[in-house]
Amino acid sequence: MTLRATRWAIVIIGGALVAVAIVAGAGSRTATLRQLVIDTLAERLDSEVQLESFSVDTFPTVHITGTGLVIRLRGRRDIPPLVTVDAFGMDGGLFGLLSRPRRFRTVSLTGLNINIPPGGLKGASNDHQTSRADDDGPAAIVVDILEANDAALTLIPKRAGKEAKVFAVHRLTMKPLGRAQTMTFDASITNPVPKGLVKATGTFGPWDRDDPGSTPLNGRYTFDHADLTPIKGIAGTLSSKGTFDGKLGRIGVKGETDTPDFGLDVSGTRVPLHTSFEAVVDGTDGDTYLNAVSASFLQTSLTSRGAVVGAEGVKGHTVKVHVKIDKGRIEDLLRLTVKGNDPVMTGALALHADLDLPAGPADVMERMHVSGQFNIAGVRFNSKDVETRISDMSERARGLDPDEHAQNVASDLRGDFTLARNTITLHEAMFGIPGAQVRAAGTYGLRNEALQFDGTVRMRATVSQAAGGAKGILLKVVDPLFRKDGAGAVIPITIHGTRTAPKFGLDMGRVFGKGRNPNP
Repeated sequence: MTLRATRWAIVIIGGALVAVAIVAGAGSRTATLRQLVIDTLAERLDSEVQLESFSVDTFPTVHITGTGLVIRLRGRRDIPPLVTVDAFGMDGGLFGLLSRPRRFRTVSLTGLNINIPPGGLKGASNDHQTSRADDDGPAAIVVDILEANDAALTLIPKRAGKEAKVFAVHRLTMKPLGRAQTMTFDASITNPVPKGLVKATGTFGPWDRDDPGSTPLNGRYTFDHADLTPIKGIAGTLSSKGTFDGKLGRIGVKGETDTPDFGLDVSGTRVPLHTSFEAVVDGTDGDTYLNAVSASFLQTSLTSRGAVVGAEGVKGHTVKVHVKIDKGRIEDLLRLTVKGNDPVMTGALALHADLDLPAGPADVMERMHVSGQFNIAGVRFNSKDVETRISDMSERARGLDPDEHAQNVASDLRGDFTLARNTITLHEAMFGIPGAQVRAAGTYGLRNEALQFDGTVRMRATVSQAAGGAKGILLKVVDPLFRKDGAGAVIPITIHGTRTAPKFGLDMGRVFGKGRNPNP
């Protein structure tokens, strides 16, 4: 053997011995590394950590496996663990294992479950806090990429009796993981209600252990093929996209939604609905505060603001918003809320209303309560019979012959209303036509289409002038019965029947002072 060959042999053997020593040394520190993982998690999350099994394999590369990881907030046995992991794997190199801090290329998690307690960790802590200065120190373990598939994120409600919201996390990638640093993430999540796929990318952190709600968060999202059908009473497939920015406890969200087939079961009609919105979301419990929402469907646009918050003891959220329509069409609103292809009327709509939708399993229209004021200008009725009756009323109210002056008359309608339990109640509706003013109060059933209204018609003409001809001469004797506070007549009327077959009548009881007169 030559001198050169001898030297190479010594180098190879020496390198092998060094490698064996490193492997042996690393293997002998399995217990130490196991404890380091436990201590790091316990310190970072101020938690009690349990680890069922832990093993280290250092050949040909470092591969660490573990099972049964449980991370529980200190002293909090009354709530589920913060994190549970069925199994995990950590991969890296020998130099990463022996360096300070320990560095791993990847960590993969199987069976990851995260439970966010009410109010975040701050709301669930027992004053086991570490100073912010400690958080700024170097991490004991650094991971370049964390990957988790088929995980679950659960928001534990702060309201007693409320069902927890569970998000299925199909894929989650975060990098890098260490102490006091910003991480990027890429996630694919199924939103529970309405059910649909959310894809989000952005940045998260650095993690604020003492107040998780203050942890920074921003990014972009898409929300596709969200089926609205499980929300009883409405239907459609929603898609949304937008941005989010802020902190976990107060996330500002801006976005748009499109629902090409939005509808209410009460009517069965589908219309394209587009919205744009600005909202603030509490990422620890899902409560949403709507700063500005603009929606448009058909020829109608509306704006609203309000809140969507959880309710105690009831599944779902309570919705409270103020709705404003400045330039809309009554026929668009009727298409959504009333059966039939042809709306009963058309006209320019202005509306201000407060909507209250309590949480619960019942149909949306059964739960919804709306109250407000409306004004409809240029009203025309699609029923030829109703339009003819109104034209006739206008002519007679002015003392003209309807046979000579028959025409379609544009009308105005305004009043206060309430919508509750599939019934619209008009508290005082005023319907103006040339020569007359109609005041009425009553109800209309959205499902059974039943009409129940009582009111008055105040005419410019007297009863005898409205009748005209020979009838008018005979009716002069009854003019005093219908004259009130002026020269014209005030006639009590009833409107009953259904939307497709309305019945108009004279309320004789009120003519002779019997019965109620809701609109004198």
